[in-house]
Amino acid sequence: MMKRLFLLFCIGISLVGCNQEETIKAPKEIQAETLQTEHIEEKSFTVEERQSEGYKSIKEVVKYDEIRTVVEIIENAEWEENIKVEMALPPEYRFKLGSINYAIWVTPYKDRLEIIPGGQSRYIKLPIEDSEILYKIITGKEL
Repeated sequence: MMKRLFLLFCIGISLVGCNQEETIKAPKEIQAETLQTEHIEEKSFTVEERQSEGYKSIKEVVKYDEIRTVVEIIENAEWEENIKVEMALPPEYRFKLGSINYAIWVTPYKDRLEIIPGGQSRYIKLPIEDSEILYKIITGKEL
């Protein structure tokens, strides 16, 4: 009788163990390679700034080295994936690069940029250095 109870107990434990899911995360290097689904097209783009009456075009980014720098910042960013972010205000800046519309906010301390690509569940708060470079390119001003 004890052997049967012990056997039943073992079978029950193994069934419960089989039903539990385990999430294994890959190293960031592998995640970055697999999550980047689209290579960004390196074409000129127009930056729009939010103003009281809506958005106004403020700059056309046409220099190849500036476009390449923006693409590199976006492609090399360590995005937070599968995240839904709701911002208190509409983006301060926006532009379309390739087929993706990028919405950009300046953080309250005015030292970093936050980016959300349209139609994707990704978000990033760029490092200070990348924020300064990107801000200078898209606005022509210092952050």
